[in-house]
This record gives sequence, structure tokens and C-alpha cells, in this order.
Amino acid sequence: MLTHPTAHALVAGVAAWLPVDGKAGGFALRVARNALEIAARDMALGPAADARAADRLRALLGEEGGTRDSLDALLVAALREGRIAPDDPALVAHLRACALDALAIDQPRYAHEL
Repeated sequence: MLTHPTAHALVAGVAAWLPVDGKAGGFALRVARNALEIAARDMALGPAADARAADRLRALLGEEGGTRDSLDALLVAALREGRIAPDDPALVAHLRACALDALAIDQPRYAHEL
């Protein structure tokens, strides 16, 4: 679900950022823990969120197949070409659902409903 940074990049970043000598301060450890928790939630929740988004995109775009990334690219093209209006109710519902899925990963304490 996360596009930037990816869960892999978060884990690699924490590994590179934390001091090897074990002398990380309390703040650094909290930052590292938060980043690792986000990565763990993304690995746990991201695939299902991507599948739901792909299903919504297929319906919105009238496509039978495609990955989340390829469908996102088709959506961008459809918006740029005016084939889908920015205020289309299905688009708005899709974007809202994507935002809620992202919040569940990034900020799970935020009051939201999936």
C-alpha cells in the first residue's frame, strides 16, 4: 500500500540510521520503532488494501485486469483526458477508501472506519 517510502525502504533506513554501537537515544529509538511499526502494518494490511483498490479501479475504468500500479496509471490518463470527471462519485468514493486504507497503515489511532 505504501508507495514512498516502501516498507522495505523504511526497514533499510532504520537499519542504516540507528547507531551500530547501541547508543541511540530515547528519541531515536521512538522514531525507529514508529517507522518499523508502519512497515509492519504495511506488510500486514497493504496487500488487501491494494487488492480492494484494484477492484474499485477495475470497476471505475471498465477494465477486466491489471495491477494496482497499472490501473493507477490508467486512472491518471483518464482524468487527464477528461474521460473521468474529478467529481465523479465513484472516483471520490475510491479516493476516500484509499485515504482510509492509508490512514489505517500510517496513523492507526486516527478515528476512521474501513
